[in-house]
Amino acid sequence: MIEMKCNYFINLFIFMVEYLYQVDKHNKVLGKVERNFAHENGILHRAGMVLIFNKNNELFLTKRAKTKSYSNCYDCGCSYHIQYGETNDGALKRELFEETKLKENPIFFGDFLIDSEISLEKMFVLVYVLITDSKIVLDSKEAVDGKYYSLKEADKLISKESVIWLKQAWGLYKKVNNLFI
Repeated sequence: MIEMKCNYFINLFIFMVEYLYQVDKHNKVLGKVERNFAHENGILHRAGMVLIFNKNNELFLTKRAKTKSYSNCYDCGCSYHIQYGETNDGALKRELFEETKLKENPIFFGDFLIDSEISLEKMFVLVYVLITDSKIVLDSKEAVDGKYYSLKEADKLISKESVIWLKQAWGLYKKVNNLFI
């Protein structure tokens, strides 16, 4: 009986380890890397995010939960890691539903590289855009609050109090759409 319990806890521990795609600066897969190791050691890995707009052209922003890194900072409606062995599309749909309960299909918008010298954040980020008026139901483990903001309000919040990946994605969005806010 003791051996069975020990095996159960070993399997539980193994199950909880999350592996990500380790990639190069061109998003070419180099292998797999354990999530915590990647963040603690500045290993470049693949991630994704969804900028969610309503039909009034307002951007949905969340405040990250206190248990998350960068707690209480603004983030997009859905940001995530792509687990090793998972497709980009599979991760996108899974995370969008887990974090917002939305089942729509966002459109690929672009990508960018975070290779900050002032932090260990190293990610190749795929950016998607979704326009919806569907009700968003937040996962309280991910975010403590969320609402739609005008582009001007969102721009101010993002420039002062957001995570680095949202700043870069928003900059890309404004550049591509010739927004001067």
